Amino acid sequence: MATVVSARDAIAKIPDGATVLVNPVAIEEVFSAVEESFLETGRPSGLTFVWSAGIGPFSDEPRGLNHFGHAGLAKRYIGGHFGLNHKVVKLIAANQVEAYNLPQGTLAQLYREIAAKRAGLLTTVGLGTFVDPRIEGGKLNNRTRNAEDLVELVRLNGEEMLLYKTFPVHVGIIRGTAADPSGNITADDEAIVMEMLEVAMAVKNCGGFVIAQVEALLDAPAYPHHVRVPGLFVDYVVKASSRSMHPHTLFVERDPSYSGRQRVDLRQEVHPLPLSIEKIICRRAAMELRPGMSINLGVGIPMGVAAVAFEEGLLDSVTMNNEVGAVGGLPEGGKNFGPAKNPSAFLSQPQMFDFYDGGGLDLTCVGLAQADREGNVNVSKIGPKIIGCGGFIDITQSAQTCLFCGEFNAGARSAHVEDGRLVIEQDGSIPKFVDAVEQITFSGSVARQRDKRILFITERCVFTLTRSGLELSEAAPGVDIQRDILDRMAFTPIVPATVPLMDARIFREAPMGLAD
Repeated sequence: MATVVSARDAIAKIPDGATVLVNPVAIEEVFSAVEESFLETGRPSGLTFVWSAGIGPFSDEPRGLNHFGHAGLAKRYIGGHFGLNHKVVKLIAANQVEAYNLPQGTLAQLYREIAAKRAGLLTTVGLGTFVDPRIEGGKLNNRTRNAEDLVELVRLNGEEMLLYKTFPVHVGIIRGTAADPSGNITADDEAIVMEMLEVAMAVKNCGGFVIAQVEALLDAPAYPHHVRVPGLFVDYVVKASSRSMHPHTLFVERDPSYSGRQRVDLRQEVHPLPLSIEKIICRRAAMELRPGMSINLGVGIPMGVAAVAFEEGLLDSVTMNNEVGAVGGLPEGGKNFGPAKNPSAFLSQPQMFDFYDGGGLDLTCVGLAQADREGNVNVSKIGPKIIGCGGFIDITQSAQTCLFCGEFNAGARSAHVEDGRLVIEQDGSIPKFVDAVEQITFSGSVARQRDKRILFITERCVFTLTRSGLELSEAAPGVDIQRDILDRMAFTPIVPATVPLMDARIFREAPMGLAD
């Protein structure tokens, strides 16, 4: 039977040196109590924090996983993403903690292996990337170089695979909508559920205890279909002191359209993008959409594909979904990435990645920070800045079609469309197409072996990944191939005798008529 306690009372039960499994959603009452307790008393200390996805304020603010950004409080991080939490990133860069970056989906799935007390998760996800032990093994700094390996290369039936090793976990932190008298945790007003059940099961089967933060305490048993985590797996329940400590996301306190309690008119939510570099890229990506497709959009420019699909009347003919488990509706973008307005269903994150890993994702459209002559892509580390891979490795490796979408180069730049042609006013000074990426988040060689459809879409051209390398397959009208493309790259791609122009409709103000 779960006991209702204060956040500080729950945190006082965490022993020094424990491994804490965190469901990465806005659990501000408990997260802040961890930080406050450490700053006031020096304990708990020496913790290993494990989380799959990133949740943070994009700054040093004490919100989200930044609450765990203190040397002494943390001994080690094992995470899927770090870039949203600047305090955590600084500790890693300064070698004050050990840090491992593992693929987001693989890490979430690993919790089930921990719960079942299996040796690890065997998968091909991560081969050829920085997670591969032949490259970096997912270790993020010098302090971690001599630490234990969490990933091992194995062979099964002659095929290379990666074994992500399990480890004991002692404390779980989850959240839900309400707890009933038996400690059953509902999720009927959650924006996302992530892996709340898998966290609880893993911890309980390791002999640890689970803390669940909720907004409300029920006087009667919860409706069974609303229960996501049975009270069997919950030890302590913490009632949030206010909605601001239990928001839907760190940037939206409550939006009933996220949980499906209310539906909104998407015509009032989605507005056509201006004819800009971003819209050019998103329009070209949207030309790859087909009715009935299952589609994942990454953070940043790719989120604009949803707006283009809506404008073109395509949104209802495809199923947008994201790795954190929201199925259908209109995915949110920017800092509020994760929820969706008017979702049709929720999966746990491990369930969603099971679907993705098996090839169920028809198309993904993700970002592009660096690409090289081998077709490798980097989004996880730029210079000294540690970002993390998130679900990028799992998703791009498994999707049937993968679109890498981003501006052709970085830095101060400007361009506009004039008379159906792209006019580049000022070129960016930082090349994105480099001789060798700083970190391999997507392996071009692995993708070429699997004959996936891989496109690199920019505002001025499109590249296709072929068996022989990157091939220039389309150029924007108005662009000089030598001056505006080849001279701005650190390597020479394959250039056919005739390079087709990108579709002229992309560069007009009117809708393209893609629904036809």
